Formats: sequence, structure tokens, C-alpha cells
Amino acid sequence: MRIIRSVAILSLILGIQGCATYGRISGIPSEGQKSVFKDGRKTLISIKQNTVAVAPDTETVTSGQRGDFVITVNNGTSQDILFSTEDVTASVNTNGQLTTLKVFSYDELIAEEKKRIGWNAVGAALQGAADSVNAANAGYSYTYGQSVYGYGSYSSTTYNYQAAQAARNAAQANSEARFARLEVEGRKNLKNLSSTILKKETIFPGAWHGGIVKLELPEVVEQPQEINLVVNVASEHHEFKFTQEKVVGK
Repeated sequence: MRIIRSVAILSLILGIQGCATYGRISGIPSEGQKSVFKDGRKTLISIKQNTVAVAPDTETVTSGQRGDFVITVNNGTSQDILFSTEDVTASVNTNGQLTTLKVFSYDELIAEEKKRIGWNAVGAALQGAADSVNAANAGYSYTYGQSVYGYGSYSSTTYNYQAAQAARNAAQANSEARFARLEVEGRKNLKNLSSTILKKETIFPGAWHGGIVKLELPEVVEQPQEINLVVNVASEHHEFKFTQEKVVGK
């Protein structure tokens, strides 16, 4: 019972989700910027000595969760530029109150995914243990009845080794398949992070570099909120403005 209870608690921790509220992220070009569509996304472009392009990966976001922004930088100088998520800051203005938004680095996201993989492995192990306990009891059958002479009752217990072994084999196969699925999923997620998330990079003169930057977005509220995203390229500031508005009807 203790194993089964642990599995249930872990499932609640990992799986509980409330009713979600959704918002829409829209870019507002500032003076000197222009708005274009690139790969189907509305993209803000800021051109100074260096060029920076920013676009929400998806316009619709879930309240209080993370948002993905595609950031691309062109080195317009004659020197190498070192660029990473450390050069990206964000804040939100809600009813005149300015709040800093967390910008996640590639290393932080990789560490999070590895931790998630570890917790999933713990959950799979607990589930496997619970299945093993159930399989061990699968061979037992119990009989109850009244005495043929009308006095008292009787009970008997029998054990079917073949049924128990079949249940153990099925539990073992399910456990192995569960771990295999988690391993494949973990490798896929780590590979996806490696290929899409913005990583620290030396950008040579004339070259481009970019990727997805994850922000911890604010809760969606009734009033529109202004999100400011600042990208620093070799001490050159590029500020982008977005609005987050509640999606009506969701």
C-alpha cells in the first residue's frame, strides 16, 4: 500500500493541471524598427550598427508559463562579438508596476530536463514495484463457503504458480517498456533543446546567430500588459515592445 500511495502522490505532483487561461503576444514596432513576416511569424527588426530580429515562436501563450521568442543577431561590426542569453533581459509593466522576467539560459534548461528525466525514472521505478507486488499476489485464489452440514463456514487458499509467473513476466515487460519510452523521450527532448535553444556563441563580422529564448511570462490579466525585451549586442541596446492580452473565449 505504501508503494501504491507513493505512485499516486507522484502522479498528482507531476500531472495536476488547472483550468488554463490563455494570452496573445503581439509585437509593437518602435521608432526605427519595422515589422515583417518571417517563416509565418510577425517579426520585429531593429537595425543599428548590428541587426536584431525578435519574434514570438507562437502568439498564443498559457498564463503564467513560459514563452518562446526567436532572437536572431547579425554582427555588423569589424570585431568578433560574444552573444548569449546573458545579453537578453525582459520585464513586464502591469498597471504601472515593472517586474523583471526570468530569462532561461541553455544550461538551465538542460539541467531542468535532466532533473525531469530523473523524477520520471523514480515514478517508473515506483510503478514497477507496485506492479511486482500485484503480480506476486496474482497466483493466489481464495474460496469461502458454508459447511455442507450447515454448521460454520470454511475458507481455503490456493496458489497457481503459472498464473503468478505470467503476471510477473507481464509486469517486467511493462516496466522495461516504460523505461525504454522514458529514455527515448529524454534523449529526444535534450536533442531538441540542443538544436533550438540559443547558446553562447562567438559571432564573426557579417555573420548571423540565433535561437529560441525562453521567458517566464506573467499571469494573463484582464488588462493588456506591456512586455519589454532588451537585446544587448556589443553594448548596443535594442529594445522591443510586445503586448500580452487575454484571449477572449478560452
